[in-house]
Amino acid sequence: MVISTRARPARKEGVVYTHITTRDYLNTLFFYRKIALMVFVWTVAVGVIIGLMQKPAYRAEARLLTLLAGYYNQSSVNDGPAAQPVEGQLVSIEAQILNSSELHRAVLKTMLGPDASRKQIDDALQSFEKHFRLQQDDLASTISLFYTDTNPKHAADMLNRILAEYFLERAAIFTSGRVSSLAARRDLVRTQLDKLNANMVAFQTKYGIVSIEDQIAHAVALQGLIRQRKLENNGVLAQDRSTLASLLVSAKDVPATILLYSDNGEAARTLDTMQLSQLQLEARRADLASRYMPGSPFVKQIDRQIKALRVSITQQKEKLIGVERYGHNAYYDTVQDRLSVVSSNIKGEIARQKELEDQIKTADAGLQSLIGAANELSQMQTDRNILTESLRSLSRQVELASIDRIQADSASSTNVRVIQAPFPPSQPINPLNMFIGASIAAGIVLPALTILILVSLRETFLSPEQVERVIGLPVLSAPVTPRTKIRKRWFRRAKPKTGAGGAPALPPSYPSRILYGRTITAIDTSSDALTKLVMMISFNDSEGLLEIVQGLASELERRSSRPILVLDMASLPDAPPLYGAPDQNGELAWPFGEGESRSDTAAPEEDTLKLLEFLPVAGHDILVARPREGTLTLTPHETVSLFDTLRARHDYVVVHAPPVSRSFIGVENARLADATILAVRAEKTRKPVVLGLKEQIQEAGGWIVGVVLTHRKSYIPAIIYRFL
Repeated sequence: MVISTRARPARKEGVVYTHITTRDYLNTLFFYRKIALMVFVWTVAVGVIIGLMQKPAYRAEARLLTLLAGYYNQSSVNDGPAAQPVEGQLVSIEAQILNSSELHRAVLKTMLGPDASRKQIDDALQSFEKHFRLQQDDLASTISLFYTDTNPKHAADMLNRILAEYFLERAAIFTSGRVSSLAARRDLVRTQLDKLNANMVAFQTKYGIVSIEDQIAHAVALQGLIRQRKLENNGVLAQDRSTLASLLVSAKDVPATILLYSDNGEAARTLDTMQLSQLQLEARRADLASRYMPGSPFVKQIDRQIKALRVSITQQKEKLIGVERYGHNAYYDTVQDRLSVVSSNIKGEIARQKELEDQIKTADAGLQSLIGAANELSQMQTDRNILTESLRSLSRQVELASIDRIQADSASSTNVRVIQAPFPPSQPINPLNMFIGASIAAGIVLPALTILILVSLRETFLSPEQVERVIGLPVLSAPVTPRTKIRKRWFRRAKPKTGAGGAPALPPSYPSRILYGRTITAIDTSSDALTKLVMMISFNDSEGLLEIVQGLASELERRSSRPILVLDMASLPDAPPLYGAPDQNGELAWPFGEGESRSDTAAPEEDTLKLLEFLPVAGHDILVARPREGTLTLTPHETVSLFDTLRARHDYVVVHAPPVSRSFIGVENARLADATILAVRAEKTRKPVVLGLKEQIQEAGGWIVGVVLTHRKSYIPAIIYRFL
């Protein structure tokens, strides 16, 4: 059998189960029920103890009503109708006075006397502010004062002292020194206004300002005229420069002396005569060449004559002399006159351009000076308007302040009324039932927060749903461990109770067969191979994988016509075997129910199988194979050969791999199995460990069909669970 070619279903990567049910919340709640109950009891107990230890506190109350008064308006503008205060403004003003530390210090000084030290006053002030509280109502324009103390009469007396000192201090704040201060400010503004008027007159005299707008307009017009003339001059200058450049280009090729007469007729006639003689000699040569051979003396002689004549013609051409007559060029004088005129025009235009630039600079400086003077004069006028308005406003404020002072002095009345005088309270504000209720509320909230923190820190699993959400693999089996003390030891293999043959003994009430229907279905559908090889892997020895393998083998026994083989690779050489020692008949005890009759199996003859020791199980058609003593670790090729041989002899081969914390054999050989099943222990196996193990198996090429959750408990009581 070639394992690498077997068909497998497509692997779904990244499957995450996010649905959280009510059962998950209840599992978490009842898992931490002891801690939550302990936190609740301690919280309620502490709250009751604090309530019993607290002394009864009494709170005195006083209430003030604030009415509108003229001296609230402190603005500098008094023209027109008085501005109405915004909602809560008057109450906030009075509340600031009542809540000020200076008012509280004044109250404490009257109580402690003039001999009190600064430290005593500061300590008393801290104690006072802890017991005093102010509350304002902006809609009703009322202020409520509260003072808390264990003595009700002392609480009411403190509020009376606060109110008495408050009315004295606020009268001094709103009326004392206001008229003289406003009058001093008015006189100061008047002095500043007079000084500013004098400065404006001196400034206008210095710069000769009569009408600043007309002067600026005249300067702008003059500047525009000069700029226009400058632009015109620039245009003419550019035109003359172009004309001069053109004339210079034209005059470059005009000579001062030109050729008047030239004659070379005699030289030409001599040259013509020699060329005619050359033609005659060439014609004679042609005649001789037609009658004689090319190397005859007649032909060679005529060739020498033709050659000598050609040399003479060439020499004669070099010696030819003609007759020439030169004279003065009149056009040259005309061009020079034109160049002189254009050059003089350019020099004049350049001088005019410089003069116009100087005039523009002078005009710009004058215009900028006028603009700066106008800005400064405008600022002076703005300042004078502001000072005039301030003087008018301060004069009116002085009048109103004088009226308010006269009214306050004559009527001795105020706009704040006491609508509820302080009275000693009769009922405490901290009864015992309040502490009990608060402790019960805190006892409900704190356990919830404690459970939330513990859940966020916990990295183990409680239910199959949590395993599927975190790992992304289906849970194939999750048997519930009985809650009795005897049943809780069923998964503990550190000191297991053994029955006949050294096999682990089950409690009498535990069922003899665990249902592994979903596990077997996942194994059967894992590949198209006729026989299945299942790799059972756990991280630690205490995951309960032994019982899972035994139960799974018992269920597979009924589905196969051949013996079920359990390959024990987890037993240590120097420790007792996991599946126990054989009895006198050479059979192993099996803790799960009664099986079928054992098939007759011939002794293995393959050399590979001789490395294993096969032990039958009493009363079951199951074989347990374990490596013989002294067997070395198999190579990958030997492992493949061994698995192929076991597949040929058995329908189901269940490999009990050693824990990953002790050996990596199971992960390495997971690729050779049709299905790999992980064993996870509830409340113990950590999530990062399982996720790392899953990633290692998948990287090695293994096919994980699911997870078996062991040592799972039922945390929800039956009376609640039946409604889920």
